[in-house]
Amino acid sequence: MTFDPEVLGALPDYTLLSARPLSGGLSNRCWQLTLRHRQTRMQVEAVWRPESGSSRVFGLSRIHEHRLLTQLASTGLAPASLGLLDRKAGAQEAPSENVWAPAEKPSGLLVAWVPGREADTQFSDRALMSLLGRIHRQPAPDWRLDVRAKAEHYWQHIHPQEKSPALQQLYQRFQATAPQAWFADTCCHHDLGRYNIIIQPDGSERVIDWEYAGAGDPSLDLALTLNANGIGDDLQRTRAIHDYCRARGERDVARWLQAVSAWQPWCDYLALLWFYVGANLWQTPSYRTTAVQLLTQLSAQASPHIP
Repeated sequence: MTFDPEVLGALPDYTLLSARPLSGGLSNRCWQLTLRHRQTRMQVEAVWRPESGSSRVFGLSRIHEHRLLTQLASTGLAPASLGLLDRKAGAQEAPSENVWAPAEKPSGLLVAWVPGREADTQFSDRALMSLLGRIHRQPAPDWRLDVRAKAEHYWQHIHPQEKSPALQQLYQRFQATAPQAWFADTCCHHDLGRYNIIIQPDGSERVIDWEYAGAGDPSLDLALTLNANGIGDDLQRTRAIHDYCRARGERDVARWLQAVSAWQPWCDYLALLWFYVGANLWQTPSYRTTAVQLLTQLSAQASPHIP
């Protein structure tokens, strides 16, 4: 895997000093870049988030990601967007205060590098729920996550040989029923695992990887967050939901508990399809194994929450 320096053609005032691939990042492969301004000699640390075949397969929009990072610029929740870049040198407007103008058909997104360490279990569930509450208090973007539309997109990118009778039956069952709308849309991250939280040197936290973010039901985002952080024990989940409600000033905790429970099969369903797509895209055996496990689990369930 190599970095294509042509993507920096729109930044003639900067020299690329180094580029190294970042580990993690299941939906795409990103790069940490060190740039130097030709006149000031100042160095800039950035992350290159490409518009690639894999990002398109997963239905990700760098334009949406850029717009949301720009919206969140004053909140301290997210890294700064340095701009959407085109491969064609000179295709951008002149930079202003180290922020570059967006390209209409970008080859990717450049964001500021966030120094620090990845959050671990020392970042408590209560702190996690408080952070999620802060995100949900932000204005909702004008695009949203519709779980059936997302599932349909994933379905189109699963190889026909993978579409067993059991998988087709499950797909038809979920797609035939609209999930209940529990709460008004908010700004949602949709992938708030501790692996996407950076504890900065001053002890504050910042959230990265907003590629799945959009407007959505906050109780769905809450369910996804519990799953992403392995909060599966019933007592632990209940405590976390109480902490979330406390952070947001929500009094009807019972309704939030009910909503999260209702969303759980949908979370598993989206994950199932995601892993099938990933298995097809990267030929990763472990992804297919996880997908089959989720298929078996969902097919065996007879919960009233499942369509």
